[in-house]
Amino acid sequence: MQLTGQQPPAKLADKSPAHGALSLPGERALVLVVDDERINREILSRMLSRNGHDVLTADSGEAALERLEEQLPDLVLLDVIMSGMSGFDVLKSIRSRYPDGALPVIMVTAEAEGENVVRAFTEGANDYLTKPLDPQITLARVSLQLKLSRALSELKRSQERYALAARGSRIGLWDWDVAQRQIFLSARWKEMLGYSDNELDSSVDSWFERIHVEDREQFTELLGSRSSLEHGRFETEIRMRHRDGTFRWMLCSGVVQSDANGIPRRLAGSLADVTEGKVRDVLTGLPNRLLFEEQLNRVLHLDQATFGFSAILFLDLDNFKLVNDSLGHDAGDLLLCSVAKKLESCLRQTDVVARNRTKWSVARHGGDEFTVLLHCLQNHIDAEIVAERLIAALSEPFAVGVHEVAVGVSIGIAFGGGDGKSAADAIREADTAMYYAKTGGRGGYRIFDPEMQTVASARLALECDLRQAIKSHQFYLEYQPIVRLATGRVEGFEALCRWKHPRGERVGPDVFVPVIESLGLIGRLGRIVLELACDQVQEWNRNRAIDDLVSVTVNCSSGEFGQPLFRNDLLMTVARAGIDPRMLKIEVTESTLMQNPELVQQIISELRDAGIRIGIDDFGTGYSSLAYLHRLPLDLLKIDKSFVSNMHTCTETREIVRTIIALAQSLNLDVVAEGVETPEQQRLLFEMGSTHAQGYLYSKPMPGDAVEGFLDKYTPLLPPSQRRRPHEEIEQHLELAADLLTQK
Repeated sequence: MQLTGQQPPAKLADKSPAHGALSLPGERALVLVVDDERINREILSRMLSRNGHDVLTADSGEAALERLEEQLPDLVLLDVIMSGMSGFDVLKSIRSRYPDGALPVIMVTAEAEGENVVRAFTEGANDYLTKPLDPQITLARVSLQLKLSRALSELKRSQERYALAARGSRIGLWDWDVAQRQIFLSARWKEMLGYSDNELDSSVDSWFERIHVEDREQFTELLGSRSSLEHGRFETEIRMRHRDGTFRWMLCSGVVQSDANGIPRRLAGSLADVTEGKVRDVLTGLPNRLLFEEQLNRVLHLDQATFGFSAILFLDLDNFKLVNDSLGHDAGDLLLCSVAKKLESCLRQTDVVARNRTKWSVARHGGDEFTVLLHCLQNHIDAEIVAERLIAALSEPFAVGVHEVAVGVSIGIAFGGGDGKSAADAIREADTAMYYAKTGGRGGYRIFDPEMQTVASARLALECDLRQAIKSHQFYLEYQPIVRLATGRVEGFEALCRWKHPRGERVGPDVFVPVIESLGLIGRLGRIVLELACDQVQEWNRNRAIDDLVSVTVNCSSGEFGQPLFRNDLLMTVARAGIDPRMLKIEVTESTLMQNPELVQQIISELRDAGIRIGIDDFGTGYSSLAYLHRLPLDLLKIDKSFVSNMHTCTETREIVRTIIALAQSLNLDVVAEGVETPEQQRLLFEMGSTHAQGYLYSKPMPGDAVEGFLDKYTPLLPPSQRRRPHEEIEQHLELAADLLTQK
């Protein structure tokens, strides 16, 4: 078959068959002219070439189809009436392979052939031209179809890019036309909920009926909220029901288009499954509390006769805080990861689990706490066996960097079943049992019983009361005198914190201090005590002579002493009260000194430089290093009352007291013995070398405003070895008289 007309430039010979889909604005478009009349082909070729187009020609329908196989043009000009294949036959063949948006076809027909125009559009033509051809109209229509084709091609590429990006990011798309009451939900949107594209209708009901009932109203309000309308966008997390019945966490983001009256007309956005981020612990990779509760809810009330027993184990590491404080948080994180792996390994290998085909899951509850769910157990003893195995496994040392650390674990056990018990209730029961295991000595387990809950409820009420007590300043101080044994003079008072409950009963510090420490409020209470004590000692000494001033001693907990701002807060309080820093003594426990030795030594040195004296409270009951104690710039040691009370009945205790006093003397420290109740105890302490004493022998603790009256009436109580005998007093009077006579 012979082809006539203008041949394409050589550069077109290598064009891909998909050239038409790749032609971009600024490039020369390729037009295929199909006409069995040579003169018509030549006229159109010259017209198109002069206006920036490349041209291919074909003198028949068959030749046109061959040209299309070799090279795909951007547009086809196709004559209707031709010998052989008609233009309609060629058009039909073209449309069987190329949609009208991929390859535009303009039919050329005689002016009088109106029925051909209608048929051309019916067969899939994009436009038509009538003979004789007007050059301007022809070029305009060719240009218009090329622009439309390029626009459609670009739109298709954009849609493909967007769809590919959406699949790559694994998000679902949605588009809600509120005005038309239509919604589009992408295939990926439905896939995230476990459905194929044709299994779930694209409707508002399909969406909203799958939103968790607790989230549905809030989500509906958000879509029409003032914030969403003003900013034109929103983002929130909702729970949606999966095909398998579970709920998945979804991040729903969108934009809002409103009309001139501010009424939303269209909303569109994306849906992303963020369940893993919500239910997985980032550090250990274990399920977190949310996922654990969901797993527990599925098995909590299963029929025990069919599915066996379920148990919840609540684990708390025993010495994690020590590792965190001494080696740093990075080491603590490594330890938590190691514990998580050990728990999973131990549960996989536990004989009970393997033998009974018990199902299990383990989660990180938070901090250094983990939870284990066991179900399909044959009896309650199986849970105890698993607990014992876990305790044994976690008692082994862990390698943390270059260090080897041992932590241990305490475990509480609660069992499923029971009407009305929720997952949160079961976890709380196991947590309560764990608390009893930890307070009972650590490294063990306890099974929950209802009496524990009664005690736990009482503790919770106490915690609430203590928070309120700090807010409303319900704490007050009483003061117990500290006496110098050699003279019997009262040199100072220890400030003792007291709490009177609004119901009227007095609660001792042995009850409320541990609870306040566990709440992290000990620093606030310490500041209250310090401010009250400084103000009180300033009031006592306001009108007293310099050689008759009294001091005040304040106990400081380990939770306060190591805080970064403790030193500054203490000195600011002293300055505000206007007291002489030498009138303040701070007592800390041995355990406080050992927690961070370098920091403690620095703080003690800075406080002593400011004039404040530092002592160790209840010495002998802790685990301080004598070598380390020798390096600390201390002022006094206080002997615990438990040693003082047993001195007379226990030889070993008496020797301990004697050793403590000898140690203090070697370090040039004062010694205060507390709990002195009898003259015999006073005598023995003085003979051993104790410098000071404190106890009921001298006075019970008293309110601050009663101290001045006490001092006015107080008669020094000297040890027997310090009391003057009658003849000694006579001899002294005679010596005084002789001195007077000599002076005269």
